[in-house]
Amino acid sequence: MGVEVRLNHAVEQIDAEGVTIAGERIRTPNVIWAAGARATPVGKWLDVETDGSGRIKVNPNLTVPGHPEIFVVGDAALILQDEKPLPGLAPVAIQSGRYAGRAILKRVAGETFKYFDKGSLATIERNYAILEWGRLRLTRFSAKILWAFIHIFYLMQNEDRLVVFLKWTYDYFTKKRGTRLIEEK
Repeated sequence: MGVEVRLNHAVEQIDAEGVTIAGERIRTPNVIWAAGARATPVGKWLDVETDGSGRIKVNPNLTVPGHPEIFVVGDAALILQDEKPLPGLAPVAIQSGRYAGRAILKRVAGETFKYFDKGSLATIERNYAILEWGRLRLTRFSAKILWAFIHIFYLMQNEDRLVVFLKWTYDYFTKKRGTRLIEEK
């Protein structure tokens, strides 16, 4: 598709004529920044240790160090597993939220959160997505169909699933595009 992905390189400068990455100048009229957003400022509110993105460094049981009564999950939490940070993705947030809910109800001594990696899915364009799940790698339209069904499956209400399926099907065949907004305050 003519896309080159650069991982583990520092972005040093972005301007109207291109980008400088790890000392290399890349001239382009289009720069798409996909590095994510900052976490909620809850770490500042609590005056606790955070990483460079503002995520709170939590204990293995998802509590704030020194505050066993405070659980942090989702994008606000820096959760380490096998000494590596878990990604800021919905599956991590869902599983950590469920764990915290059970832990609050049960307060089971010694139980820690363990993330189950269900793989990664990303939609790239109308007919193209990627899937990585263990050694399985899918791309193109087959991954896009799988992406759509998995996202519909994880919607909360059955009615929502049907509505989204019908809307996506209609939008696909009519080539309509929905509104996609990302706002940072």
